[in-house]
Amino acid sequence: MFRISSYALCALIFCTLAILGCSGDSADHIERAAVSGTVTFNGKPLPEGSIQFLPDVDSSGKPMRGKVVQAIISEGAYSLSVEQGPTVGNNKIMINASKKTGKFQNFDGKKTEIMKQYIPEKYNANTTLKYVVKADQNTADFTLEAK
Repeated sequence: MFRISSYALCALIFCTLAILGCSGDSADHIERAAVSGTVTFNGKPLPEGSIQFLPDVDSSGKPMRGKVVQAIISEGAYSLSVEQGPTVGNNKIMINASKKTGKFQNFDGKKTEIMKQYIPEKYNANTTLKYVVKADQNTADFTLEAK
């Protein structure tokens, strides 16, 4: 008959419990929703850029689980399907757009033009934008100003 030491048994139980504890819902099982909308900057549609939805905190103040998702903004519009969409609930929003500076640098032996972020930090790095994603189709429009 096979004998196992008490230390090995404790280690086996600990590992089993650790695996079971870590096997909870993954980000793939978190509810997501479709979202589309428009982004204007200084009263005009943002020509091109990106928008990110970052899971924020729930109503009790606990961090929400989920993935950061991004959509491309083209001519002021963006869209994400349910499969690509943000986590249902509170989300922080980051919007980025860059423009050419006319200055160049060498990158991997190639001359490339330096791009500059022109959207204020309060809409990206230090965002104040938020949106509550509902469990169905969502329309989230954002009006940004340079000041």
